[in-house]
Amino acid sequence: MPRIGRVRRAILVIVLSVVIVPPLLVELFPDPPRPVVIPPAAPGRYRVYVADWGYHTSIILQQAPGWQLGSLGNSAAPFVEFAWGDRRFYMDGNHRPDVVFAAIFLRTPSVAYVESWREDPVRIAHAAALYAREVDAAQLTSLAEDLEGTLRRSDSLNRPVPFLQTPHDAGRFYPAHGQYLWWMDCNRWTVDRLSDAHLAKGGRGVILSGQVSRRLIGFTRIE
Repeated sequence: MPRIGRVRRAILVIVLSVVIVPPLLVELFPDPPRPVVIPPAAPGRYRVYVADWGYHTSIILQQAPGWQLGSLGNSAAPFVEFAWGDRRFYMDGNHRPDVVFAAIFLRTPSVAYVESWREDPVRIAHAAALYAREVDAAQLTSLAEDLEGTLRRSDSLNRPVPFLQTPHDAGRFYPAHGQYLWWMDCNRWTVDRLSDAHLAKGGRGVILSGQVSRRLIGFTRIE
């Protein structure tokens, strides 16, 4: 019996160490996007998309005239995609068991991904699901500033994209703010960024890509 008690205590310590304590630390000591100022978008209506790639989501926004937020070589593209994830799993395509375990249960370095889109995503996005809505200039500017605040463009990491293959220019990875964890993954990141621009409900509790659509405000699924 004493041995069983020790085993139970050991299991409790493991659960607290890898399941409960790290998410609590993330909530208590967040690393939010840094303030970034972007020239205000010209008055008008703009399209914003949320793409569900199966287990990973991203945000694609229409650029305002004069903006150059796209990836290297096509910064003024009409649409720009932003995504976020674990550095080794997402950027390096490293899916070894130890890397997967670290990405889920430990706080690991993150990267942001930026890709230029030459055409409207409705025509060329091969996502499992695509959601769209229109926003005004103020909402677009707010969202773009929040997305830009996630990454550090001074250090571009030019790597091949492991699973966001698209028929146009490849994007670029950048070191990002925030650490990756099961409680703070790419899908929560998507909802949090939209929430900051009042385009989604809060992202807390969002883990799977299928949960993202239920938090969106004013978006319509593109069939």
